[in-house]
Amino acid sequence: MIRLAAAVCAVLALVVPLATARPPALVVGALVGLSLAVVGIVMLWRWLVTAAACVFLVTYAAALWLAPAAPGAFGPAVLGLSILLMLQCVELGRATGGATIAGAAVRSQILAWVGFAAGTLAGSMLVVTVGGALVASIPLAAAPLVAAASALGVLLALAVMATRPRA
Repeated sequence: MIRLAAAVCAVLALVVPLATARPPALVVGALVGLSLAVVGIVMLWRWLVTAAACVFLVTYAAALWLAPAAPGAFGPAVLGLSILLMLQCVELGRATGGATIAGAAVRSQILAWVGFAAGTLAGSMLVVTVGGALVASIPLAAAPLVAAASALGVLLALAVMATRPRA
């Protein structure tokens, strides 16, 4: 059951980039990601499913670059949630092994995933709404400075996480 859920999420991660743009190179990249995901899901290998998630993200980034129109908020949210849930399903399957899981535990996990997905979708819609309002207030000449400051903030956050001692 967990492998089936992970496979559905992998197929969703395949479909979103192809719905954005359809050059043959993207189809090949998406199929490589799907094949990595299938082997990782069957064998419950976290590293292979993580590699598949990376391929799906690169394929989607290429699809966005080649797409004639700007993306909406729904496609990226579906892609992100499907990759996250694929990774979560494989990790849950790997951690539980062949153990018998009570129905209440499965329902609790499914409700947690649905709640997380709903919260993420609501948060992304809020960010898109606030971002749309902020775009009008930023002058065009200041846009590169705002983007550079945002990139610097991301790099600083990554540096802090990388240098922080492990507990």
